[in-house]
Amino acid sequence: MKKKGFFSGFGAGILTTALVLGLGVSAFAASRTISVDDNIRVTINGAVFSPKDANGKDVALFSYNGTTYAPVRAICEAAGLEVEYDSATYTAVLTTADRVAASDPNSGSYIGVDKAKSIALADAGVNAADAVFLKAKLDRDDGRVEYEVEFYSGSREYDYDIDARTGAILSRDWELDDYYLSGTHTGGTGNAGSTSANPDVISAEQAQAIAKAQAPSTATVVKCKLDQDDGRWVYEVELRDGRTEYECDINAVTGVILDWDMDYDD
Repeated sequence: MKKKGFFSGFGAGILTTALVLGLGVSAFAASRTISVDDNIRVTINGAVFSPKDANGKDVALFSYNGTTYAPVRAICEAAGLEVEYDSATYTAVLTTADRVAASDPNSGSYIGVDKAKSIALADAGVNAADAVFLKAKLDRDDGRVEYEVEFYSGSREYDYDIDARTGAILSRDWELDDYYLSGTHTGGTGNAGSTSANPDVISAEQAQAIAKAQAPSTATVVKCKLDQDDGRWVYEVELRDGRTEYECDINAVTGVILDWDMDYDD
């Protein structure tokens, strides 16, 4: 999910000096204490990019003796590179997406990463000029070849899995960056499943109607639960339409959809 010239203005040097922190390799062989500057930030086309490890946790960037260190895997995968680690030789192996695709005998039938990005943008209703791509790469999942596309637009982060041969959307997910919306109910007591104890929240029927308006008209609600998440009241709604499952979290006070996920069962 990147535009051409992804590294311009972001510092290509950060890669050449990166440690293999994202691959679980110790930054230093010997144990010692050093002083570092750890308030380093990375931006991509003006948007702050936060590298994460394999478990989804933030990985700190830092500067030591004038050199900036960053996790190889997180930074390179954001740039669309395939990253592997050879533990026998202590080597991070980076391969560009075009080399990966070229090595596949079926690569000639793939739609291409640019087409995959266009499909994701069209489905999200986002103009290319308003999107900041974080990832767009060819991948394999359960023997199926697909493009993983991830981008930001405004306060939303979008994630797509797109079939590399047909262009079909296999899964989609988006969520709000700012989960703490103004007006969110932080008080409230009593049973999380009872709106009578929490007069500020919308009804379950309203939450279902909001979810159904986002999903196809043939989708049916199979679950609607009011719950607390870090002090926030949230409706967790699940819908099904044939083999397609939809899940969303709805702010129980404002009615705003905070997270939306679609997954197609093979």
